[in-house]
Amino acid sequence: MLLTLLVVGVGITQIVPAVQAAESNNELNIPAPPESGPSMNNFSYNSNTTNPPVTTPYPNVQVVTKDTSQATSLWWKNKVNLSNSFTFRFYVYMASDNPDEAADGITFTLQNDDKGNKALGVSGESLGSYGNLRMDKYGSSSDKQPVLDYFKNSYRGGINNALSLEFDPYFNGDYSDADVLPTNGPYTTGAHMAFVLPDKDHLTMHNRTISSFRPGIAHYTNTSDWFNNQPNGNSIYPEPGRNDGFGARATPNLVGTNSKGNSNSARWEPVVYHWNTTDGGNTGLATMTFGYPDSSKNTGGFKQQSFSSPKIDVNKQFGSKMVNWGMTASTGAKSMISAISASQIPGDPGVSKTAADLSQLSRDTDVRVSDKDGGTMVYGDENGKKPDDPSLSPDELMHAFPFDATYNDGKGGKGGTVYPVFRSQVNNARVGDILLYRADIYNYYDSNLNGNDWLNVHATDHLPDQLRLLDDSTDVDLYFDKIPPIHDPTPMSHGFKAALVSNQLDPGTTAISNTLVAKGSNFADTSVRSTVANVVPDQTNHGTPNLYINNQMQNVTQGSDWSTTLNDVRDNDEIKYRIPVRNISRQVNLDNSSYTFYLPSLKDNDPKNLKIKVDGQEISNDSKDSPHFTVSKDQNSDSKNAKQVTITGMGTLQQQTTKNIEADVILGANQGKTFKSTPKVTGTANDSSLAFAGNEETYNLKPGSLSIMPNSFDYGTYAYFKKNSAFAPYNTYTFDQDGKVIPTSPRINPGVRDYTAATIQDTRGTDERQPYRLTLSQAADNNNGLGNDQLKNADIIGSDGSPFQLVYYDKQDKPHFLSPGGNQNIPIFTSNKDTPNEQKVQWNNRTGLMMYVKDDVPAPTSGQRKTYGAALNWTVNNTGTP
Repeated sequence: MLLTLLVVGVGITQIVPAVQAAESNNELNIPAPPESGPSMNNFSYNSNTTNPPVTTPYPNVQVVTKDTSQATSLWWKNKVNLSNSFTFRFYVYMASDNPDEAADGITFTLQNDDKGNKALGVSGESLGSYGNLRMDKYGSSSDKQPVLDYFKNSYRGGINNALSLEFDPYFNGDYSDADVLPTNGPYTTGAHMAFVLPDKDHLTMHNRTISSFRPGIAHYTNTSDWFNNQPNGNSIYPEPGRNDGFGARATPNLVGTNSKGNSNSARWEPVVYHWNTTDGGNTGLATMTFGYPDSSKNTGGFKQQSFSSPKIDVNKQFGSKMVNWGMTASTGAKSMISAISASQIPGDPGVSKTAADLSQLSRDTDVRVSDKDGGTMVYGDENGKKPDDPSLSPDELMHAFPFDATYNDGKGGKGGTVYPVFRSQVNNARVGDILLYRADIYNYYDSNLNGNDWLNVHATDHLPDQLRLLDDSTDVDLYFDKIPPIHDPTPMSHGFKAALVSNQLDPGTTAISNTLVAKGSNFADTSVRSTVANVVPDQTNHGTPNLYINNQMQNVTQGSDWSTTLNDVRDNDEIKYRIPVRNISRQVNLDNSSYTFYLPSLKDNDPKNLKIKVDGQEISNDSKDSPHFTVSKDQNSDSKNAKQVTITGMGTLQQQTTKNIEADVILGANQGKTFKSTPKVTGTANDSSLAFAGNEETYNLKPGSLSIMPNSFDYGTYAYFKKNSAFAPYNTYTFDQDGKVIPTSPRINPGVRDYTAATIQDTRGTDERQPYRLTLSQAADNNNGLGNDQLKNADIIGSDGSPFQLVYYDKQDKPHFLSPGGNQNIPIFTSNKDTPNEQKVQWNNRTGLMMYVKDDVPAPTSGQRKTYGAALNWTVNNTGTP
């Protein structure tokens, strides 16, 4: 247990939850409160004793005094905003075997003390709100002001920056209550009520003897001229009846007897507390009504009481417009039983949870969601989407179907029966149905638009076993950043989709039931439970499976993260896909499953540039295999190069299992700026053909690219070689997709003309172009990236055992020797503003890549034949990038 020590006169302040209690069996015989209200769990409880708080069987009741010499306080877990008018409604209960001797009382207090929700005043006559008033000071009549200053300087233990409404059944005429009751009336001593500012600046003083003075504390029961404009001579000795608004309201029968069944028995008495703002919220005053209008309902038959506080300068008195609120209570040498029950808290929200069966709505009606006006409910619109269309988000659906939406089951929405879209109970829901749950939070308890904003609210839910979110998870967290008080019955709302994955009910239940729990900050940092939403499943229909398709893409070339949106996609980029397809149903399989997705392009329109795996096994595009994939033109796309890829023969996707699909594609030339598509899974269940949509995939394309198409070089076969010499190739060639050699045309003759070593194509748009540089190096692996067997068994040119080495002669005849894996990156070409879209790299017998004959390894001689090979790295870089 956490104990916090706080000096409050005498004793220890113990901070404990209001629900912790040893006495929960209602041994005090406190009756049930007249109405329900917020749980006392929502209050922080403080006491100057180490005894645990006494509770009752009623969650909205808290006992605040029972023993002698006790002080307690209860503070709501969040503050209230004094810039707004608001209303509190609560009940007080005070009982004693001897009501005339009951002490000391209760307060309702607003405060901004530094101790926050741990604030607690002194016991006894200070009512748990005020400081220690038991002080004496001697002096002459001319020493009044110095004596009052002494009392102010000695005043300790009260709650600062506060306004209290006290219910005080005991008259402490020697100290705290001296000179606060009217001298002309039936109740010159005894029970009284008043507003009190429990700080040192509102102390009064009176003569105990001619030379002895004692402090009291100022009491107010009406808007006070004296309080706001104190005349000279009356600031120290205000008097009831003499100074307007000063003094307490005499009130009999605050405390009833513990015995039951008579007019003097203790009862719950209602209190209505209004805070009324003035001057734009900079000032305000409180008004109070105590008791029922029908006096026969009040303890001892007293008449209903009403009065108000002085007008308060909010910042001067509280130091802030956000203040704590709650109750304090105390006893001294005498005691009483007292309790509090709150019934209405301004802005304390209510949460309603309802559900709509979107699949049922789609099956049974011609209701559609139109794109008009951001999505509206229409009837029979062929272009509209069905309510269970997977592309519709919860927010879009809740815009189309507000909290009070209805539909007509007649043709075209006419002539039928009107039903609500959202209900507290959904009947005959089939396995596989998609449900839209909504949380509606109402924050308008005060009819005058009074109360506080509820901030940073999370409405959470853990779904039962029969329900799953569409991503197969079970935990819901709906976030509201701000819920203001409202005039009309329009709530703040959020929603979520869930799938019915099983129709099996828990033992002893007739429906699948769950609630939301909302919790926020600022004024109600407490759990507010919603109403219950029930789903009664159809027990005769096994329905359909539920699929979660979490398709994502990654641009390997650009180094992007996994996402459903790829930006700055270029021609020839390499794209990877990962696609887990999970059947989250607990009862229904999907048979004959296939997966279809779309590409903006495919390099060379060749399926060999697309690799696909299903559950880790690579599949082919041969229709004889199962599964296999097919590539065809996407007939629904405006992009002429777009492809539709379909994986067929994936078999049965069993309940609560996952198929993992992977794809690796090299794009071709892209068309347009944006390419969007939605993949889908198709299959059958219960003799029905079904389709399920994945996440929409978006390519933000940068049409065009910077690419190089190098040729390969054949240096021929010679009968002899001259050491330390170099010779040019006698032919160039390329490879086809199967690795077959294709000679270039015309055949080169470097002694007569230039020949093409490589072609650079820059198809980027004007705004995307940057200068580029072409460099050359030799790869460490002679078969690196060739994709054919041309050099499979060849020695690497330039290795220690090879008689040859490659050397590049630049235009200044300077040699640059290459070596395997040397990464020399020899500069070959740099573009400029006049470089054409297609740039050919031209070499000849003086400039270019030559074969150099080393002198330390014997070269083949006449009659010998051996193949030597090497692989080259051609690199094209924008000069504006690292």
